[in-house]
Amino acid sequence: MVKVNKKSNLTEGPIFTRLLLFVVPIILTGVLQVMYNMADNIVVGRFSGDPNALGAVGSTASLTSMIVNIMLNLSAGAGVVIAQFYGAKNADEVSRTVHTSMAFSVIGGVVCMIAGLVFARPLLTLIGTQEVFYEKAVLYMTIVCLGIPATSVYNFGAAVLRSIGDSKTSLYVLSASGLVNVGLNLFFVLVCHMTVDGVALATITSQYISAAAVVIVLMKRRGECYALSLRGLRMEMRLIGRILRIGIPMALQSMLFSISNIVVTGAVNTFPSHVVSAKTIAFNIESITYTVMNAFTNAAITFIGQNYGAKKFGRINKIFLYALIQVTAAGILVAQTEILLARPISSLYIGPNDPEKELIIKAVLEIFRIMLATYFLGGVMEVISGVLKVLGYSVISMAASLIGLALRVAWLLFVTPTEKFHTIFGLFVAYPLSWSLTILLLLLCCVYVWKKLGIMRHAREEKNEAHPQSFAAP
Repeated sequence: MVKVNKKSNLTEGPIFTRLLLFVVPIILTGVLQVMYNMADNIVVGRFSGDPNALGAVGSTASLTSMIVNIMLNLSAGAGVVIAQFYGAKNADEVSRTVHTSMAFSVIGGVVCMIAGLVFARPLLTLIGTQEVFYEKAVLYMTIVCLGIPATSVYNFGAAVLRSIGDSKTSLYVLSASGLVNVGLNLFFVLVCHMTVDGVALATITSQYISAAAVVIVLMKRRGECYALSLRGLRMEMRLIGRILRIGIPMALQSMLFSISNIVVTGAVNTFPSHVVSAKTIAFNIESITYTVMNAFTNAAITFIGQNYGAKKFGRINKIFLYALIQVTAAGILVAQTEILLARPISSLYIGPNDPEKELIIKAVLEIFRIMLATYFLGGVMEVISGVLKVLGYSVISMAASLIGLALRVAWLLFVTPTEKFHTIFGLFVAYPLSWSLTILLLLLCCVYVWKKLGIMRHAREEKNEAHPQSFAAP
């Protein structure tokens, strides 16, 4: 017998404070992930004794992200479906979707792993990976791809937990596995004298620990509608179809973003080697800001998913507004903090005797002044896009994002190579330009969707039902 836990019900009670309380564990989870990734880069950059190791790891970042994000976004699609069923209090469909999602996570993860292993060398060649980094980049990417099935299982499990209102458990799981990751980083590099292969092995070991932990957690939630039973794993095609209708546009959009980042990597590879290292450091640090802002997107998707399933349209409007306010404030605060601390943080990645240390730090500071000052726009864009997806309009959200990305890629391919703009500014200004255009297009999409679904009309009807007007006798 399964049930819907009232404590996880996000269709009632205050919104602003509950949204903040829900998002904090997601932020901490994401920041921990970034910090563990930073630990990989710091350990390999400072202690491996190989001046090319950091650049090699950085050369693979956009490619591995593109592959991993396919299953990550499909897991988000599963989370949307589960949240909608949970909000509608349909416990049987929640259970069926959980078991279908977890089975799909294994199959999809293995497929993505094979694709990564097969195409590692061709893709690294395609983006123009510099010769000094190439072989180590291939080695790092090959090992990391072996952990993709574990990452897939973890992401789907975490999406299940978030969709029913549990944003804390993923934090606990990641805290434990992340400590293992850091410990193994130091062991493999300092004791075993390994370089990129050491940090890669540490990464995939921690990923398999995370996957196992989240599966155990779901299996122990006996009596809950989202509890996992290995015997109950199935592939119901109607649910797969519903997940894919939401998840595929999300995955395609993510791939388009990754492709644009690959174009950036290719463009960066035309600059001196210190700029390549600076880009690796800058993107590693700024990923904290992205992680913080993306947490609000995940929270908005969960809250709106449950309330859309429960047909509470007035709450949908409030959640959307509050999420935009909170993501803007968080984006500005975190980005400005990173700008202030950019020099000491960047120094952690670079060996004290590196002859290019000052050149690298100077390049990092310049990248930050261009991107982080406007980074909150990326958060606003992600929240709007996520809301459209959870309301069932993933395709138009993807189309709007595609146009913005087309501007970014066109700038990188046709403007950045020119003599005047072949600078760090000319390279990274493509980001705020594309964010601004995408936000404008997404807001136009929102006007259409709100009218199509009658959200404002339904919200007014809810308000009138809750507070009927009384008329005094003449």
